[in-house]
Amino acid sequence: YLKIAEGCDNRCTYCAIPAIRGPYRSRSFASIVSEAEKLARQGVRELNLVAQDITLYGKDRGEGRTLPELLRALAAIPGIAWIRLLYAYPERITPKLIDVMAAEEKICAYLDLPIQHGSDKILRRMGRKTTADKLLALIGRLRAAIPGITLRSTFIVGFPGETEEDFACLLAFLEEARLDRVGFFAYSQEEGTPAASFPGQVSQEVKNERLAVALDKQSRIAAAKQKALVGRRLRALVDGRSALDQNVLLLRSQGQAPEVDGYIRVDGGHAEDGSFVNVKITGYDGYDLLGIIETK
Repeated sequence: YLKIAEGCDNRCTYCAIPAIRGPYRSRSFASIVSEAEKLARQGVRELNLVAQDITLYGKDRGEGRTLPELLRALAAIPGIAWIRLLYAYPERITPKLIDVMAAEEKICAYLDLPIQHGSDKILRRMGRKTTADKLLALIGRLRAAIPGITLRSTFIVGFPGETEEDFACLLAFLEEARLDRVGFFAYSQEEGTPAASFPGQVSQEVKNERLAVALDKQSRIAAAKQKALVGRRLRALVDGRSALDQNVLLLRSQGQAPEVDGYIRVDGGHAEDGSFVNVKITGYDGYDLLGIIETK
């Protein structure tokens, strides 16, 4: 993981991070590139860029070098094979950023977009500066520009003021967006945040019910996505062996971020940790894929 900034300026009404960590502060361009070069010399093959909002990188420094320029510099570092973008606010994803992602082979066809909801009313109450239609249009542009891109997101269920109609909008959004990987959270009142004192707090019982429905909806979408990968051949990074069964090799494709997106499990496979192999997907088990290593 390569942290490129501290703090946050987004002021979402449910989040205490700006109060805890302060305003957004980008690391210097040179310090990030220097750390990445050091990591590459140590044998690191994959960089996962993290910040509360990576898309805001560099704008506070006024030097004219923002995320697209940083990505080009990191992609030029020998030894680094994959660069993955995590926590990219959809409101700030520009055509220039999409072009760089599409052009640079080392940048994973993967993006983590914290969308949070599918109802315009709830998005406004959350302090988000977008709409469901704009989000869907962005998803369409990303898929058109970067074929096969894996999109991950998170959603909050039971935000204050969320009605049955708002929740139905969320479900409809999930159905239309058909995101590859989604995390859901039941809204929790964070002390000191505006949303904690909003009227229309949703009962825990209703939050739990809606969470179960959303999980069921997305699990069916995810299963269809997994099924569509069966028979595909993917380039994968060898992470190591399963702690539960040392005979099982654990791999990840570009579409699988470490620790959150599952693995490609290869029974009886042999490959060196940190190497890249070609793997044929033979099946799936929940959020894990099953495969065999191809030697040719």
